Amino acid sequence: MSRISDAQGPPPAPDGPVYLDAELRPNRSLSLNGFQIVMVVMAAASFAVGCLFLAMGAWPVIGFFGLDVLLLWLAFRASYRAGARERELVRVTAARVDVARADARGQTRWWTASPYFARVEVVEAEDAHPEISLRAGPDRLPLAVCLSPHERLGFAKALESALASARAERHPVGA
Repeated sequence: MSRISDAQGPPPAPDGPVYLDAELRPNRSLSLNGFQIVMVVMAAASFAVGCLFLAMGAWPVIGFFGLDVLLLWLAFRASYRAGARERELVRVTAARVDVARADARGQTRWWTASPYFARVEVVEAEDAHPEISLRAGPDRLPLAVCLSPHERLGFAKALESALASARAERHPVGA
């Protein structure tokens, strides 16, 4: 029985054909230009409302409006930094399936399974997004969590095709 196991260090370089070599990254829907526009609008609105409070004699409020803009900028900056480090790598060869996941801190964990025993599991619920998993024996590893529902299904088909090709190379049918 095959299992999905944690590997020590990065996997060795592939020695044969690679059937799937995918890098999945979370989507950042706000571009750098969009971020700058949001920050300029927020700063201008905070300044305008702060001037109104200043005219009414509530001058300490201006500092709090400036603090709001600073905290918004820090939150976006933290989000973009975390997103730049997060990624998931999936590689399928005839010898093994390697999955690497880097988290927001940049720490990477690797999993390895045999392509012969690995199966793609797609769970679709009526009111939820489809879940894609790599299953080998009793172990289940969720994949492609950062993709949209349509992209997840496309990735699942590509992964199933790659696993079928890897199995066919390793154990040809009718040979």
